Amino acid sequence: MTDDARVSPSPASEAERLAVGDLFQPFSPVYQEDPARSFYAEAHARAPVAYSKAFFAYLVTSHAEVMHVLRDPGLFSSARLLEPVVPFTPELLARLQQGTFPLPPGLFNNDPPSHTRARLLFSKAFTPNRVAEMEPQIRRFAGELAAELASGQGELEMMRDFTFKLPMRVIAALVGVPYEDMPQLKLWQDDWFKLYDPALDEAAKLTAADGFLAYQRYYADLIAERRAKPADDLISALLRAREGEDALSTEELISHLVVLLFAGYETSASLMGSLLFALLGEPSLWQRVGEDAALLQAAIEETLRMHASVQMEPRHTTRATSVGGVEIPAGATVMTFFGAANYDPRVFPDPLRFDLTRPNGARHLGFGWGVHSCLGASLARLEVRAAIQALRAALPNLRLAEGARRSYLPSLFFRTPAAVPAVRG
Repeated sequence: MTDDARVSPSPASEAERLAVGDLFQPFSPVYQEDPARSFYAEAHARAPVAYSKAFFAYLVTSHAEVMHVLRDPGLFSSARLLEPVVPFTPELLARLQQGTFPLPPGLFNNDPPSHTRARLLFSKAFTPNRVAEMEPQIRRFAGELAAELASGQGELEMMRDFTFKLPMRVIAALVGVPYEDMPQLKLWQDDWFKLYDPALDEAAKLTAADGFLAYQRYYADLIAERRAKPADDLISALLRAREGEDALSTEELISHLVVLLFAGYETSASLMGSLLFALLGEPSLWQRVGEDAALLQAAIEETLRMHASVQMEPRHTTRATSVGGVEIPAGATVMTFFGAANYDPRVFPDPLRFDLTRPNGARHLGFGWGVHSCLGASLARLEVRAAIQALRAALPNLRLAEGARRSYLPSLFFRTPAAVPAVRG
């Protein structure tokens, strides 16, 4: 079967599309626990292109139709990707406009050819040679963190104690942010995400807006420092790469850094957390991955399929079109579900099973696909390999705490484990 094998069922009726769309409830506990069972399976069976009245959006879930959207960035634009699903109130908008808002086009909220130009700038930081050069440093970071955990006492919470710390150290070193500032930057980054939570009240969003403004001021000060005194980091490289009339403005750099820092740690940390749940929940598998690099890689890919860190991204149609036999007007929001495509039974038989022998496991969309595929995918895979191998060496008897169960943070877009409680064994 190929990606072009458009074998989706016949288009559902409007009533069926609306019924399936009603199942998309990203902030409900049932959905957070397992969107594959509560929504994805029903969408694949009944309406691979559904419609959500709550979010005023078309929901594209089948692998074939998701690929159809991703192949045509001109028709399915990312330029409005950072627009809120629920429009901001005038008061919140006025608060945000005290800083840089909306963020200028960057890597996410951009289309070719402007996006192509931005991506070329950043791609130099993630070439195979550059990633290979970083491997000794990444393995050193992972080894130090794992040894620190092994020397301690008491129960562990792996998201807090390890999976966020490692990619934060890596991205801080790459970008040029002091590592000791990363906890505060994460809080400000979380404030940015809160702005897009339709369930959050206005007072909480205004507080989050203040945090996001502080985040921007931090970057503006750091950029000014690098302009005055360049260093061996990505911020300085971006300033050197675009000089004179073509120089990046401070606002453009802030937009790039806000997205890059998040992408550099959040997605890797989420992937590590989901993978640790799978490995520690099966002690024999945890033992085997220490010596079997191929098995570990298969486990990483299957986790990317089943628990992609980014579950969905919105696109907006630039003209009227049809997806899966469903007519979609110009300017419509099209929610493109990578997470659902990874559970499409027409591509991944028995999709609810964690299968390390899956012959097409690498065909998942865990890092997206096309012009907006994750630039740092190879770096993320390296971080996760180094993390698991370091933990397995330092803590060979690590296991899930008694009664531990998967739980994920509420989010419209992401799949981040709330906690991974563990004991040293």
